[in-house]
Parts: sequence; C-alpha cells; structure tokens
Amino acid sequence: MRASLVSLKSVRISVPQAVIKPYEIPALSSISHNELPNNGFGNKNYFIQKTQYKHWPVYLKVQNTKLTTEIKRIKGDVSQFKKDLLALNPTLQITVNNTAGYVNIKGNVVDEIKEYFDKELSNI
Repeated sequence: MRASLVSLKSVRISVPQAVIKPYEIPALSSISHNELPNNGFGNKNYFIQKTQYKHWPVYLKVQNTKLTTEIKRIKGDVSQFKKDLLALNPTLQITVNNTAGYVNIKGNVVDEIKEYFDKELSNI
C-alpha cells in the first residue's frame, strides 16, 4: 500500500520536551558580603554629577553678609560625604540635607572643594 498525504497527517510523533529546572535561591550562608550589591557602604558610596558644562556643582551662596558654600547633586550616602570632607579639613562647619542631596559649608571654600573633587572624584 502506498502512503498518502491523508494517512501521513494522522501520524503524530511525540517530541520529548526539555526539562527546565526551576530557579533555586542560594542559601544565605553561601553568599559572602563581597558578592552583595551596593557593597560600598562607608567607602565613597556617593556620586556627584557634573553640570552640563562639565563643572562641579559647588556654588558660593551670599545672603546679606553671610557666605556659605553649597554643594549640590550628591547622590548616595551624603553623611559619608560629610565625613570625607571633615577628614579633608576638620575645621569645616557642615550642614547636610539628606533628602535634597546637598551640603552647606560655612564660609567660602569653593576653590578648596573643587580641587578636592578634581583630585579624588575624577577617577571614580
């Protein structure tokens, strides 16, 4: 007997399906602290974005006779940024706004801060 198209359509060959193993979450004890994301806590875990003209966002703010230096665009750990600035110059009087991401420093220290940024933050 000769095979026809009708008889071949009725024959179905089962193809084995590939077995997909479900994802297994690794045990917490098998993960070291170095493998965790955002592992830089306390280790310059902040970022200061430059302006569109490639300048540091450090500004001199004048209010009547009061001079303050304002650093804007701080993303990340602002309190660690304050500690790093105090390590640079312990005599600075720094006020931090964590929610807005800026720091105010009493006095005119714009040039000193920009030099520090060029030296320390340019290579991050």
